[in-house]
Amino acid sequence: MAAPDRQKQWYILRYVKSVPSGVKQSAEAVVDRFNRSENAELDLFAPTIVKVVHREGKFIKIESPLVYQYVFVRGDFDTVKHLCGMQNGFSFVFNHGAEGRYAIMSDAKMYAFRRIAIAYRNELPFFSIDDIDLEFGDKVEIVEGTFPGLVGYYMPKPKSTSGNVVLAVTQNLGTVIYDIKAKYVRVLEFSKKSKRGYDQIDAFIPKLFTALRTYSQNQPLPDKSVNELTIFCRRMEAVKLDNPKIEAKLAALLMAANHILGNNQGYASAAERFDRRQRHITSPSTQALVLLLSAIIRNSRADYLQGIALLTGSETSTVGTAKQTSVGTRYIASASTDNGKRTTENTKLLLTEYDHYRPHFLPES
Repeated sequence: MAAPDRQKQWYILRYVKSVPSGVKQSAEAVVDRFNRSENAELDLFAPTIVKVVHREGKFIKIESPLVYQYVFVRGDFDTVKHLCGMQNGFSFVFNHGAEGRYAIMSDAKMYAFRRIAIAYRNELPFFSIDDIDLEFGDKVEIVEGTFPGLVGYYMPKPKSTSGNVVLAVTQNLGTVIYDIKAKYVRVLEFSKKSKRGYDQIDAFIPKLFTALRTYSQNQPLPDKSVNELTIFCRRMEAVKLDNPKIEAKLAALLMAANHILGNNQGYASAAERFDRRQRHITSPSTQALVLLLSAIIRNSRADYLQGIALLTGSETSTVGTAKQTSVGTRYIASASTDNGKRTTENTKLLLTEYDHYRPHFLPES
C-alpha cells in the first residue's frame, strides 16, 4: 500500500456549483463542510471580481468569479483527492504541458496571484460622492442621483449638505447651475486650477495608512479606501510642484497607493518620478515615512529599523529589543525638550503607525 502523500501544495481545481442533488452551494461552504466532517484543514481560495450593474433603475454590486469555474485548494494530495472523489462539484485540472499529472501552483506564485486577485476585486467604475473630495472645476458625470447622466463642473457650495453637488453645466457665460443629490459620480476630468496640492498630500497620509493596514493583513480594501486611493492617484499623478522635496514625498505616496491598488503602470511611473527627486529628501520624518511605506510593501525589517533610528536618533544596531519603550513615547518625550517645539500632528501619526507594526517587525522574544 502506497504511503500517504502529506506534502501540501496549491492544486488548481474545477468547481461547478450544480451538483447531482440539484443543490447549489458556494465552494467555500462545500470545503468548510468537508473540513468539519473529515477533520481536514484544506485552504480554499476562490477569487472574485466586483462588478457594478444597473438593474431596475438602481446600481448594485455583484461578485463574480475572477477565474471562471476554477478555484485553488491547498492541502496534501490524498486529502484533495478525497475531496474531488466526492459528489460535490470539485474535480482535478490535469496538467498537459509540464511534468506532473495535476495542475499545481507554488506557494510563491500563489502569493503573487492572491495579491493580484485582491487588486482586481477592488475595481469599481465610479465613486460614492461621500468617499471622495471634489475640487472646484472637476468635470463629473452623475451616475446615480437626482439627474443621472448629467455632466457638469463641480462648484463648492458653502455649508452644503453631504451628498449635494453644485454643478455648472457649461463654463461659458450664463452657466446653468444645478444643486442636486448625487449618490455616485464618474470623474471625467480633474480641474487644472487646483491649488490645494500641499494640503491634499498631508490629508492623504492618514487615508494611506488605513489602506496599508488592510493591505498588510492580505484583505481586500473596502470601497471607501479604493475610492480615496484611486482619486488621489489620478488627480496627483500629473501635478507638478515647485518644491522638489514635496515632489519626492508625493512620488513616494503615489508609489505606495498604486502598489496597493495593483496598478503596475502607475507604480512604475511614480517610482521613476521618485528616483529623480529622492536626493532632495532631507527631513528625518519624511525619510522615516518613505522607509515605513517601503517596510510594509517589501516586508523589510531593515527599512523598519532604519526608520525607527531616524525618528529616535538611535543606531539601528541598538533598536529592536522586545522591551524597548515604544517609538512614539520616546520621540515625543525628546521632541518636547527641543527648544519647546511640539511634535506635529503628522509626525505623531507616523509614530503611531510605527508602533502599530512593531509586533510584526519586532516580535516578543
